[in-house]
Amino acid sequence: MASTLAKYQNSLSENTARWFAVLTKVKSEKFVGKQLSEKSISNYVPLQKVTRIYGRKRRTVLLPLIYRYIFVHITRQEYIRVLETLYVEGFVKFNQNLVAIPDHEIDWLQRITGENIEFNLEGKPFALGDEVQVVYGNLTGLKGKLIKSLSKNELLIELDHIGIGLRIQIDPAHLQLVR
Repeated sequence: MASTLAKYQNSLSENTARWFAVLTKVKSEKFVGKQLSEKSISNYVPLQKVTRIYGRKRRTVLLPLIYRYIFVHITRQEYIRVLETLYVEGFVKFNQNLVAIPDHEIDWLQRITGENIEFNLEGKPFALGDEVQVVYGNLTGLKGKLIKSLSKNELLIELDHIGIGLRIQIDPAHLQLVR
């Protein structure tokens, strides 16, 4: 039995808080975030502004960028408290491993949602393109793949530990090829 347990990875630490992805029930991301905040558990729900038109009315709402995901910054002691939160379905695991998300990937999500640029969530990677790096603006240093579609240049940011890709429309003058 001990050899079976040795195969699995658990990135929870006693002393160091790390980021983990948590799966919520449908349309519960903001509610879960509020509940976790009330429990003094550090969390992050990436939100995007979306303008909706209802007849003659125009309304801007904040919707989760990643459907059913919320991110928590926790130590081992807070693990059970997160699972006990209403509408939490569990931690996102990869091959049954509880793997921490690197701080820089959460930082990219925060920078992307704070930047006033247009982006679309993608469920899987695109066809291979040129490797590029952003050299101007809030996203400086971000690397990805350039995709040409409908005469627009788009940058794909692959966030491997989260398991998603983001496609961002960006001015080609803000990019350079990575060698």
